[in-house]
Amino acid sequence: MLTIANLRKRFGGQTVFEGLNWFVADGARVGLVGANGSGKSTLLRMIAGEVEADDGNIVVPKGCTVGYLAQEVFGAAGRTVLEQALTAFAEIRTIEAECRRIEHALAEMPADDPQHDALMETYTQLRGEWDAHGCYDMEAQAERVLTGLGFRQRDLQRDCAEFSGGWQMRLALATLLLRRPNLLLLDEPTNHLDIEARNWLEEFLHDYPHTVIVVAHDRYFLDVVVQQISEVAHGTITDFQTNYSRYLIEREERLQRQAEAYRLQQEEIERLQAFISRFRYQASKAALVQSRIKQLDKIERLQPPEGFRSVHFRFPQPPRSGRVVLQLQHAVKRYGEVIVYDGLDLTIERGRKVALVGPNGAGKSTLMKLLAAAEPLTAGERVVGHNVTLGYFAQDQTQVLDPQRTVLEEITRTAPFDLVPQVRHILGAFLFSGEAVNKRTSVLSGGERNRLALAKLLLHPANCLLLDEPTNHLDIHAKEVLLDALLNYEGTLVLVAHDRYILDRLPEEIIEVGAGTAVRYLGNYEDYLSRKAGAVISPPAAASVSRRTNGDRGAPPRESAPAAPQQRDAERRRARAEARRAQQLAALEEAIATKEAELSGLTEVLNQPDFHQTHPSPQSLFSDYARMRKEIETLYADLEKLDGAEDGGIPPSPRSGPISSR
Repeated sequence: MLTIANLRKRFGGQTVFEGLNWFVADGARVGLVGANGSGKSTLLRMIAGEVEADDGNIVVPKGCTVGYLAQEVFGAAGRTVLEQALTAFAEIRTIEAECRRIEHALAEMPADDPQHDALMETYTQLRGEWDAHGCYDMEAQAERVLTGLGFRQRDLQRDCAEFSGGWQMRLALATLLLRRPNLLLLDEPTNHLDIEARNWLEEFLHDYPHTVIVVAHDRYFLDVVVQQISEVAHGTITDFQTNYSRYLIEREERLQRQAEAYRLQQEEIERLQAFISRFRYQASKAALVQSRIKQLDKIERLQPPEGFRSVHFRFPQPPRSGRVVLQLQHAVKRYGEVIVYDGLDLTIERGRKVALVGPNGAGKSTLMKLLAAAEPLTAGERVVGHNVTLGYFAQDQTQVLDPQRTVLEEITRTAPFDLVPQVRHILGAFLFSGEAVNKRTSVLSGGERNRLALAKLLLHPANCLLLDEPTNHLDIHAKEVLLDALLNYEGTLVLVAHDRYILDRLPEEIIEVGAGTAVRYLGNYEDYLSRKAGAVISPPAAASVSRRTNGDRGAPPRESAPAAPQQRDAERRRARAEARRAQQLAALEEAIATKEAELSGLTEVLNQPDFHQTHPSPQSLFSDYARMRKEIETLYADLEKLDGAEDGGIPPSPRSGPISSR
């Protein structure tokens, strides 16, 4: 399907590819991976014909159709959403119109007309092309794809210009998928998709009958969609015939083999050089020295193995804030006649890691802007807690960065005076070094813009971070570093993300946004899905723990022969001890039942969606919950000690609760 031979591409003094050779088989589904700036997008643009190579050949079969989705698209206007999607069938509609024209001409033309047979032959050929495409239900196909990508039925007749950049990207993707090109090139298609739309796209591409080459930084997406991982690094491409998870293992094994081969070669070179240096000036060894010199010259030197360069940073220690960090009280937000929020109450408390989820258009970014005061409330009040310093990461960094400034100028402009000498070091941690610091922000890739925005966050220690899709455009290694930094961040975090890997590992609370409301769920995204599906495991029941004394084990005791006085005294002492033990067991079981009933009731209160809004002191209840669990565990330990090893029916101490196990 695709053959690349001796490809060379440079930008200024930077060599992106030098003598690249690569081929892709027909029907393959390939994931291009590599660090930001390694040349993935440039390669797709050259294959699509949007950028010319300096040298080399890119060959696709004759008649092959190529479809390309760029990272950023220009919005359409003057057409409805459905009309824009139907432009994918422009060629088919042209054939359809020509068929109808010929049908009318044949209807009016006598059968013995000299042009009749030629016109009939043309019609047969066109009709064959039409039938081959099988497009009898173009509108139905368009509606199916648009709906899968998140458009509602009422959106289909709206003008394209009414939609934001993220929705324009979805529309461009829908139009491209409807074209069904033989070679489909997708550059980060999941960036503006919510999880439902990603799932739909995964299924669509998994069943796509032609060749797909996709650049993506979502490991779950790559595991489902692709069969081959092609790693772009240092101007070369290395293929791995597997999915992303297995690629990570194979790549590490390959690097270890390369490192071992490099080490052994260096040892051999050192041995030869040591021999030459030792005997160079001894006439009796001249032949041996010359032999070693020739041997050394023939060695094809291996390059030291290099992994991906990736960002490395930690958020600075933030100052401590008050317990309540941010509040929206009776918040109202309208855009013209559209009501996004109407009377919303929301509280964000110190130290919590909160993720906002919901479909695109539900109001997640709007809520982030209201919390950050990037947009004013129509009505209601925004309250900032004591000693709160905010750090805000906007979804679209092109609207935040000055396109006329260089990278160095942009970060220096916002740096505190005492940090100005350190800005180059900070930029280096985010892979801006050498001449890269003098690039204008207008020419930065999406990943580079996000890295620069993250670098700016480090300049001002904030105890509350508001991050709106910070992982967009970041490569997978940079995402890992960001996730690790956020897991170790000690301040308050409010996050919007569509990456399942991030959502499963980072948040402690999920706030579902939609229909003008915000509903809180404790736990991570997996816990949230379980709650939504009604699959939550309840806390241990408040029933008492059944125990048996020696008197109710098996058959009734048999009558025994008269015993000696010493034996009778010992038996009486054992009976009294057994009675005391039975009383203590009963008391412990009753105490456990009471405590577990209290814990169950407290769990129901903590799991109420509006818990933080309705309870005056949430933290005190969390403390009560932790104390009660500890008391129950102590009671169970006492019960196990008293009951002894012979009774194995003690249930484990409770582990479920309002925050599900992760």
